[in-house]
Amino acid sequence: MLSFHSGGTGARPTKDGLSATAFPSGVRSVPIEILESIAPIVVWRKDYRTDLGGAGGTRGGLGQVMEIASAENAPFAVFAMFERIEHPARGRDGGHDGAAGRVSLASGRTLRGKGQQTIPAGERLRLELPGGGGFGDPHERDPERVEADVRNGLVSAETAAKVYGLPRLREQGGSGA
Repeated sequence: MLSFHSGGTGARPTKDGLSATAFPSGVRSVPIEILESIAPIVVWRKDYRTDLGGAGGTRGGLGQVMEIASAENAPFAVFAMFERIEHPARGRDGGHDGAAGRVSLASGRTLRGKGQQTIPAGERLRLELPGGGGFGDPHERDPERVEADVRNGLVSAETAAKVYGLPRLREQGGSGA
């Protein structure tokens, strides 16, 4: 089975980066239901990686975290072709870098981002796909957009306070109210 899974794209001068979307094609990830219907796998987790798109006046897109296992409790092979594992996307004009990606087993052992590897029976492949770089000074981001990011789980209340300068979100538990 061939499947694409993407991190986030970099922020643009007037727009946030796209989350879990390939650049430059704009291809989004394959839906879990398709993956599980064509191969003997189970996708146990597929979520955005909160806080890992680079902060900025416009925020970098978020990567995703996925956990994949054999549906038959058997070993399975993957041929990894992941980028931004060792070198995260850089921010621009005061924007923060996006988070680097990571390929590992759920038990913690790090795997290579390139090449064929076997996932042992009973283990889960954990993909932490990278975030895009931010653009511009995070303190210039519209506070309402930061509050919406917190409500939507894209940015934590702690990051909103520490990086974007909105301490009232921390005090109110991220409610934004």
